[in-house]
Amino acid sequence: MSVIKAILVVAIVAAALWALRHRENVGLRAGGRLLLFAVGALAIVSVAVPDITQKAADAVGVQRGTDLVLYGLIITFVFTSAGLYFRQRDLEYRFATLTRALAIHQAVEPADLTGSIPELPDSTA
Repeated sequence: MSVIKAILVVAIVAAALWALRHRENVGLRAGGRLLLFAVGALAIVSVAVPDITQKAADAVGVQRGTDLVLYGLIITFVFTSAGLYFRQRDLEYRFATLTRALAIHQAVEPADLTGSIPELPDSTA
C-alpha cells in the first residue's frame, strides 16, 4: 500500500470516529451509524482497490470511476443541503412560535402601565 493510500485510510477512519465520538446528544440513530459505517467501508475499499470504482462506473455506463464518485458526491450534497435547509426552516418556525408564546406569557396588562401599584391580597385570612 502506498503512502497516500495509508494516509487516506487513516483520514477516513479518523473522520468516522470523530463523527461518532460524543454524539449521544445529537441523536444519531442506529440507521445513521450503519450508513456511516457502510460509506466509510466503501471509501476505504475504493481507496485500497481503485479498480472497483472503475468497474462500477463501467457497469452503470460512466466512462471513469472518478466521475462516478463525483456524481455520487453531487447527489449527496444536494440531499444534505435540502435536508439542512428544511431543518433550519423548521427550527426558525419553532423559534418564532416560542418567542411569540413567551411574549404573550410575559405581556404587561394595560392597567399595569399606569404606574399604580396593584393591591396585594389580604394575608390575615
